[in-house]
Amino acid sequence: MSSINWKEIFCQLKDFIKMSVKKYTLFVLRLSPHQNLLQGIVMYTFLGWIALSLPFMKTQSVGWLDNLFTAASAASTTGLTSVNFADSYSFLGKLVVLFMIQVGGLGYMTMSSFLYLSTSRRLRPHQKEVLTAEFSLPQTLDLHDFLRAAMIFTAVVESVGAVLLFNYFMHHDFGIFQAAWYSIFHSVSAFCTAGFSLWSDSLTGFYDSKTVNIIIMGLSLAGSMGFIVVTDIFNWVTRRAKEISYTTKIIVLATTVLLAFGSLIVFITNPEMNLLESVFQCTAAMTTSGFNTVSISSMSSCSLLILAMLMSIGGAPSGTGGGIKCTAVTSVFAILYSQLMGYKHISFLGRRIPLRRIYLATSTFVFYAILLFICLFWLSFTEEGKPFLNLVFEAAAALGTAGMTMDFTPQLSAWGKGIIIIAMIIGRVGVITFGLALLDIGDDDDDAPEPTRKADLAI
Repeated sequence: MSSINWKEIFCQLKDFIKMSVKKYTLFVLRLSPHQNLLQGIVMYTFLGWIALSLPFMKTQSVGWLDNLFTAASAASTTGLTSVNFADSYSFLGKLVVLFMIQVGGLGYMTMSSFLYLSTSRRLRPHQKEVLTAEFSLPQTLDLHDFLRAAMIFTAVVESVGAVLLFNYFMHHDFGIFQAAWYSIFHSVSAFCTAGFSLWSDSLTGFYDSKTVNIIIMGLSLAGSMGFIVVTDIFNWVTRRAKEISYTTKIIVLATTVLLAFGSLIVFITNPEMNLLESVFQCTAAMTTSGFNTVSISSMSSCSLLILAMLMSIGGAPSGTGGGIKCTAVTSVFAILYSQLMGYKHISFLGRRIPLRRIYLATSTFVFYAILLFICLFWLSFTEEGKPFLNLVFEAAAALGTAGMTMDFTPQLSAWGKGIIIIAMIIGRVGVITFGLALLDIGDDDDDAPEPTRKADLAI
């Protein structure tokens, strides 16, 4: 019997990998920017699924579909899990999920483009096209400045959050390694609005801790309000810009009003909850971080409806949160208000919103509602006999990548889990990006003349 020529096998394997990478690169270059984003998140989910399926990544038996569910949830920074994440995966498995959350929160194109900029002075045209499709930026922001600000801000905020949590855990009977691991994991998970926790009951054990509540809310808001706000404020402080952009003003105003309204309703309709718990749950829903300090299933139906609404609205454009985006919802309300008042033009806060942005906002709102209905329709079909409110909440959490659940996700059938996986991926890339990827068309600019005083609002 002849001996195996391992050198020849290695060379053949090396050539196969090089050829596969070359063909995949050519395939990616032929895709439109929106298709590139969609295939990126799908490929990223697939690789995460392969990694989590390895035996040493788990502490107990986890089915292939549940591993895929966890990978999709991490890549989309949703936080929904069909198994007990804290007890089902080993340290290495949780480390893989942490990496997926970080890349998923920032976007794989953001990280790869930033690394490319570290060795080159400018981005390739292909990278610019994909990044422009991924992030809706006002014209006042430069793409290169945005990338640098996003990476630096992420590193600083996550580091500060980890240090603050580490200090808290060290004073509450945690060992050094455990305190460091828990603080880093939850800081990244909160900033990327992923909602994954190393405790099986999320953060219910810290319902009375003002320190943990405030830190997690601060991290979630920092990630959800988006890198536009950070870059804009930085440019204003350093006097690169004369004033804060219209987009930033809308993001701050909409976030504040919605959180105040939601917290008040939840506080009133749940007598057993204090104000801190109400604010935390609304913040987790609005930022789509998905953490909870109280049992969601024990809340009133009115509160659940408010949380579902906040999860659907979501965070700000170019942030780590999901949902329709608060700027798009603000534009829709501006349309409604202008029509009721009989105005000829759509304006908000004394500024006329460009027609192109109005089209994008209404398209996002309508398409999101359609996809939410489709998701709920199929869940109602596959999960026949299960509480309808649970299905509504689950669908809103998945498409909004919020991850908040009424302890219902593990009860889903195999078909139900598949529907939620698809919804999470669509929610991560964005409904308009998903639609454009399917139709293979670009986002053409409106060539019609714009009014002299206008506001470039990112959606």
